[in-house]
Amino acid sequence: MNRSRLTALIAAPLATAALVVPAGTASAFTYVTDADGTSWGIQDSAPPGTDTGSVRATQTGTGVEAPYSTMLNGYGGIRVSVDSGRRHRFDGELLRGFGLVERGTGRFESTRSVDLGGVRVSRTVDVLRERGSGRWLDTFTNTTRGALTVQVAFGGQTGYGATGTTASRVVTTSSGDAAVAADDVWTASASGTEAGATTGGPTATVTGSFTRTGNWLRDTFSQPMGTEGHAANFPAYVHTLTLAPGASASLLHFLVVGEPVTPDTLGAELDEVGAAAAELAAEPVLEGLSRAQVCSITNFEDLSPAAAGARPGHCRGRGAARVPQPPAPREPAAVTTSPYDVVDKTIAELRADLRAGRTTSVQITRAYLDRIAAYDEGQFAFNAYTTVAADALEQAAAADSRRAAGEDGALLGIPVAVKDLYDTKDMPTTNGSLTFEGFRPAEDAYQVAKLREAGAVVIGKASMEEYATSGSYSDSAYGTVWNAFEPSRSALASSGGSAVATATSMAAAALGSQTGDSLYAPATAASLVTLRGTDGMQSDRGVMPLVWLQDYAGGMARSVPDLADLLNVTSGTDPQNPETAEADAHRPQDWRSVLDAGALRGKRIGLLPAAWEDPYGTTTTIEATRGALEHLRTAGAEVVELAEGPVAPQRPAVDANWEGWARYLESHPELGFDSPADVVCSQDKLPYTRYAPEFCEGKQRMTEAEVAAWRGYRAQYKANIAAWMDEQGVDAVVYPGLLSEISLNDGGGNRSSFGRRDTPSGGSGVPTVAVPAGVDANGAPVSLQLMGRAWADADLIGMAYAFEQVADGHVAPTTAPALRRACPPGRGHGGHGHHDRRDHRWCARPVR
Repeated sequence: MNRSRLTALIAAPLATAALVVPAGTASAFTYVTDADGTSWGIQDSAPPGTDTGSVRATQTGTGVEAPYSTMLNGYGGIRVSVDSGRRHRFDGELLRGFGLVERGTGRFESTRSVDLGGVRVSRTVDVLRERGSGRWLDTFTNTTRGALTVQVAFGGQTGYGATGTTASRVVTTSSGDAAVAADDVWTASASGTEAGATTGGPTATVTGSFTRTGNWLRDTFSQPMGTEGHAANFPAYVHTLTLAPGASASLLHFLVVGEPVTPDTLGAELDEVGAAAAELAAEPVLEGLSRAQVCSITNFEDLSPAAAGARPGHCRGRGAARVPQPPAPREPAAVTTSPYDVVDKTIAELRADLRAGRTTSVQITRAYLDRIAAYDEGQFAFNAYTTVAADALEQAAAADSRRAAGEDGALLGIPVAVKDLYDTKDMPTTNGSLTFEGFRPAEDAYQVAKLREAGAVVIGKASMEEYATSGSYSDSAYGTVWNAFEPSRSALASSGGSAVATATSMAAAALGSQTGDSLYAPATAASLVTLRGTDGMQSDRGVMPLVWLQDYAGGMARSVPDLADLLNVTSGTDPQNPETAEADAHRPQDWRSVLDAGALRGKRIGLLPAAWEDPYGTTTTIEATRGALEHLRTAGAEVVELAEGPVAPQRPAVDANWEGWARYLESHPELGFDSPADVVCSQDKLPYTRYAPEFCEGKQRMTEAEVAAWRGYRAQYKANIAAWMDEQGVDAVVYPGLLSEISLNDGGGNRSSFGRRDTPSGGSGVPTVAVPAGVDANGAPVSLQLMGRAWADADLIGMAYAFEQVADGHVAPTTAPALRRACPPGRGHGGHGHHDRRDHRWCARPVR
């Protein structure tokens, strides 16, 4: 990501333009096709800018419907831990930000290094097309004055789940058995197979020597490689390097991929993959590497630079090898000029300090902007924003003037982010895609307009999954959003930017949207509250569609009272949106009036045991979420098990995506598109989401009969749920937030990054509220979801509040700590400061 203009632009007070964070390059996510016809998707710096150097997947073809040839789901990344005495906040995380660019077909080189605790790291990735394999060379240079010990893990995800065709594990090694030992020079993984089923082909990792195995998914440097269940899908190979000052060392790895197999062909294909791996282990391909690179390789013995095309001769001074690497950019300064600390403050706390005169909206907004500059740009950015409002401070100053004139309001002067599919007339609305690059709608979306009317500062557009399509990742043409709690993992679903911006205190709250899971999933992963309300409770006018009528535009916040503040402003009947006609009759006049600590007393809460099973076969997340059920009981509710769920009507065969875009284009002539085909089959989409133009040929809008059938289906589903709940005698039904741990963020394709637990809300339009319930044994946030009957939104908000009072389940991430205060011009250090690399000066007094 090229965000170099971000700090300067947002640092300029009262600027009038908006900033769009540009994509990494003009090209797209890079595929390289080998001689066998397998396309290797390399995570380089091109959109979505994951830039890890890992393999997203290997497949036949490059489109959205291309079948996969292996089980890879993000493989070939590195985690690095440096024992330097000053722990970097990304120590041990999946490294990214190399600026990898394809230099000739199949070769990817770092255009910048990554500095981690004084160690400079760069990567070179080669797809060896004639061999059907890949090569990774990772170089590490000690830039400090003392010796350093560096641990490096190479690995990734080869499958998912515990059984069946998707699960994978190491099945053989260079020693001839399945037990991985440090003297194995290669290992091979394969998936389970079922009779008659075709599944992804086996893969082999050529490691040379390594120190020990690791678990790529979690605690890589302390946990060994899993051998059973879901954990077996995450192999890692750990190397320990000792680097003298100024010295370099490199690690060389190869990956061999096989063809799709059936139970009958697996053995033969595994033999071929193993033979190719053995050949590479015995005679590593070194062509294209420099003498210095070859001489720095530590995990293969007796390598000759002549094999790399360099002059013959042995390596000399091997322990002090120096390898030229591109420079590592400076990290953004972790500094603020605001005297006010916004970290994990609720809207209520911000409002109380504003009313008491302890701060101003300008100070609050300045603090958020400084955090965006520190944590949302550079190589370790969360990428929570695509656009930051350059007039944010001007908006804040206007809010301060309104307050000074005697005006008051729950959101007056409060910075809120909005997902980048909400229309904003002053900032581009991109839907996460180059299809809409630079598009500025003529008017604000209804909810955005209501925020502005209430005096909120619309601080920027939150990053999102392109077209809001995925339920697993938030990756777009403008960057990949990274998890707030573990920056190696997915932020989940299309509203990931909204969740991460809020959780990391780069906004007080945010607007997102949900078709299936894109409010509850990212909110759960970020320990936030959200409501997928009854269809029509909040207007989606001016929100780009995915599935017409099923989409829901709503907010997420740190607490239930904060969510109530958002609902007071954004919910209700929109005169220009007939879908919201009933909203005013069902919403409370003041959502805070339903915040009753006793709202769960005497309530019967239904539980469907079948909804509490992780499809991956893990237990950590579910155990923690089940434990949170006790908070419902403590708050006075009775939890009753239900034998079966509601009956879903037959879903009509209609194209609600096409219809949604037809309606949006009708209301947005300024976009200049003639047909939904310009959107659905846009060739400006990311290549792995792109449909060929012929996919859109012959598509038509819904007929009146189809519209009626689609509306009737959703109405009947709502009625079925109400009748089911009446029959069971329950006031709400409880579901878990997530079912499993979240996978790392460099995966893709049709591999889900988590165990998903949708309630029937998306399909029916009934409401569901998600509320934080603490953390699991690994410190990852968990949530409960409460689903109710249509128009029972206020009741659910009351129950969520009562649960919150008992559970106190919200937690804040530690990945974006409070910033140090920079001295204003003319202020001294007070004897306790030092100069920052960008020449800021620290004040002695910390931020309040």
